[in-house]
Amino acid sequence: MNTNAILLKVPDPEGRFDGAFRFEYVNGRDWAVAGDISYRTQAGPVSTVRAGFTTDFATIPPFLWPFMPPAGDGRNFYGLAALWHDWLYWHGAVEGRPITRAYADSIFLELMLYLGVSRPLARLMWAAVRSFGWYLWRKYRRHNENRIDPVGRPAAL
Repeated sequence: MNTNAILLKVPDPEGRFDGAFRFEYVNGRDWAVAGDISYRTQAGPVSTVRAGFTTDFATIPPFLWPFMPPAGDGRNFYGLAALWHDWLYWHGAVEGRPITRAYADSIFLELMLYLGVSRPLARLMWAAVRSFGWYLWRKYRRHNENRIDPVGRPAAL
């Protein structure tokens, strides 16, 4: 494996994930998904994060990284829930079906709890995205209209 890559072992007690959690380091903060990863929600729909999508995992201020690393701390896998949240916010859809911001935020909470993130931490992070996520949701809707990818490059056709 590339030294600029990580493979995460993730708890999956109900077999809801399909694909390996392998990420390639892109730059000072971002990681690219190395292969498609799918998640079957509690309600049944499947959401797939596609290879090549870039994420910073959880967008946490750097001064908090010693206490809350963006990818999680090995016990709390909130970074993987944030990966899905980033994907859902960017695309505004699950497999082509439009979704609301509230739906994306609910999947973020569902994933954190499924992955074993402590309930108080999951609720705190969910409350943060409910309170402040509107800005990115709107920004990404505008970027998608102009076909610009999440890091500002023109999107592929």
